[in-house]
Parts: sequence; structure tokens; C-alpha cells
Amino acid sequence: MTNEPKACDLLVTADLLLTLDAESRIVKHGAIAITDRTIVDIGPAAELLAKWTPAETIDGKGRIAMAGLVNVHNHTPLMITRGMIEDVGFAPMYTPGVPQGHWLTAEDAYALSCLGVYELLRAGCTTVMDFYRYPSSCAQAASELGVRAVIAGRVHDAEPGSLANGKHSYSTAIGQASLTENAELIAKWNGHDNGRIRCDWAPHAPDTCSDDLLREVKKLADAHGGNVHTHLSQLPAEIEAVKARTGLTPPQLMDKLGLLNEKLIAAHCIHMDRADIELCGRSKMTVAHAPIGNAKGGRIAPIMELMEAGARIALCTDTFSGDMIEAMRWAISMQRINRQGNVLDPRTVLGWGTQAGADALGLGQQVGSLSVGKKADIVLLNSRSPSLTPMIDGYGVVVHSASGHDVDTVIVDGRLVLAGGRLTLADGDAIVANAQATATRLWSRAGRQAIG
Repeated sequence: MTNEPKACDLLVTADLLLTLDAESRIVKHGAIAITDRTIVDIGPAAELLAKWTPAETIDGKGRIAMAGLVNVHNHTPLMITRGMIEDVGFAPMYTPGVPQGHWLTAEDAYALSCLGVYELLRAGCTTVMDFYRYPSSCAQAASELGVRAVIAGRVHDAEPGSLANGKHSYSTAIGQASLTENAELIAKWNGHDNGRIRCDWAPHAPDTCSDDLLREVKKLADAHGGNVHTHLSQLPAEIEAVKARTGLTPPQLMDKLGLLNEKLIAAHCIHMDRADIELCGRSKMTVAHAPIGNAKGGRIAPIMELMEAGARIALCTDTFSGDMIEAMRWAISMQRINRQGNVLDPRTVLGWGTQAGADALGLGQQVGSLSVGKKADIVLLNSRSPSLTPMIDGYGVVVHSASGHDVDTVIVDGRLVLAGGRLTLADGDAIVANAQATATRLWSRAGRQAIG
């Protein structure tokens, strides 16, 4: 008796599969079978073509398939500052002369978030943690364009107008409004799109949140059960403000308030002494490493030291770019400069940009590798690209030579969301035009006229 082929929803073939699983399996001329948004089989294409009868097939001839990239810290509406903030400041919230978040409307945030999500998908990012003001606009953009997302509001009680001018003034009304916005986001969007959209809490930073506000976030986040997302030790001004207010460093304050733990995902972690590094390591928190933004600000985070102390490391782009492959390359380069040696390797940073990020977000059983039982979040790279040749071990050329522009196809949750570099669920050209019009208007308010 012969085994009849079984039905599946989608079969994806590729010249090469980089599974990025625990065994780092690489399959030549492989295929992936998908049913109900889930990977049900992986192996040689000839075997899977005999075992499965797909309703649809994506022919990956001339393509490399790999797990979708996971970006653990981003602010899509802040795409508005790209190409400008790099030369005038480090973090837009602290920088005068740039469009501020409190200038935006919900419609502005949506237009800019669509641009950010478009770029992320175009560069092979299938999961993103995104937080900013008007988080429901960010959730709407993620839902419509098809990315997997963890969304949060920007919780703070520091007055943003004063903050941009170097002053920390706290307002109970501002804090309560940001808490309400984040709570409404969770009520409306958490679990949306069959769980593809999830929501968390995100206090902006220890200096932009008073102790009382951080205590309230701790209580709400514990009840919610997800992660807490923040910026930590990103600027000398942050450390000075927290020390002046509390007598503690930012990590010490977060520890005192019960927020420095395995649920915390903190971006940057640049300005830390040895005691702070050891404290963060013992807590098992995750560092959302943003090498591109750090380097553009002339900074290198002590990532190797934090990792050796016990902290978990995952990658992010934090607005400056949507290209996680570029972030991997910068992560290796900056740490080799910092350590003056050949530290880090391509497979490690690929793990930071996939499984480690998924684990940090609590999604490690769902995404982060091409594995049976996980969600079908798959990226196809064009192996005929000159930047992906010669292909020897697979990992080195992807990390050291490829870019997001080599991404051809993106599948999220078993659905095709990017084909031939073009969005399938939205008009990419219209998104770009709408975001440009929004940015032109807001930069005009800041006193800068767009050249176009």
C-alpha cells in the first residue's frame, strides 16, 4: 500500500534552507510545507513534493530561505527623523529642532508607521517590537501590512517640550494620559489577527518616568504578564537626571522598583560601569542592542561584557534603519573594535536577530527558526545577487555581505506579504508618498524645508 500525498496550504521551495534551528541545519534544494499558518514539514524538496499536495506553491529557484528576522526595539513613526537626527542628536525626544512626538496626530503616526513597517518587511523583518505615541496607529499599520508585532505606548510623565531643552519636569496628567493610551491599546489590539498582534507596556526611560509612574507600570505589567520595554543608560543626561533624583544609577533604580528582571527588554545599555553591568547580568534581562544608532552617536555599548555577565542579547534597529542584516554587520564590527579582536561570528549574531529575539519576546516556541510546529515566518533572499556570491558556509556571506535589498519574498503567519520586493497587502508607492507629505509638513513646522 502506498502513502497518498497529504494536502497542505502552501509549499515553499528554495535552493538552500538556513533553518537557524538548534542544530543549525542547512538543507540544499529544500522545501517547507505549511498548513494553517504553521510549518508542518521541512526537508529535501523531492521528498516533500512526493509527500504533500499543496493548494499553492512558491517556487524558490534561485532563492535562499531563512527564518524571518526579529527586531526587539523600534519606533516606526520616528522614521520622520531619519537622515537628520544623526547629525544633530542621538535620541529625538531629547533633541531640539526636530519634529517631536507630541506634535503628531494619530493620522501622522499611522502614515509614518506604515512607512516603517514597509521598510522592515522589505528588509526581511517578520517580527517587530514597536512603541511610540498613538500606539493604536502603529498596531493598525502592522495589522494591515501583515507583519508580526508587539506594540506598546510611550509611557512617560516628563514634559516632552522641556525635555528637548534639557529639563526634566514631571506632570501627573501627562503620565496618566500615557498610561490610559497604553491600556486602551491593550484592550483593543492584544491578540488581534489570530495573535499576530500582541501588546505590552513600555515606560520610555528611567529619567522620563518618575518613580511613582514606574511603580504603576510595574503593577500593570505584572497583571498583564508580558514584557516591559524601555531605554536604559542610553545617554549621560539620563544617568545624571536619575542620580540627581534618586541617588541611583538607572539600572539600580529599575532593580529597586522590581523592573530589572528577565521580563525587561532594555535598549542601548551604553553608559554602564562594572557594577551596573554585573547587576544587569544577574537579572537575566535582555539588552536590545542597537549597534547602528549607537555608532552613529559615537558610542559603543559593552555588549560582550553584558553577555559575559549573564544578560541576554537580541538585536534591533531602533528607527535608524529597517535593515536587520545591516545591524548584524555593525554589531560584529563595533564589538571587534571595542575588544580589539575577532570576537563574535556571523552565526551568533544571526541568532541574536532571530531566535534570541523571539525568546526575549516570549515567542520562542512560535518563531525564530524554520522548525516544524512553528509559525510560517519565512524570508527568501535572491541567491543570484552578486552580494550573496560566493556562497560557502551560508552564514558569513549573509551577515558580512548581504543587505535587506537582497530580500525578495516575505511570508508572515503563512501569508505572502512581500513578493518581488513589493507589498502584497498595500500600495508601497502610496505609503512612501503619504509619509513624505507628512514629514514635509512636520519638518516645516520645525523650520526645515524639504528639498522635494
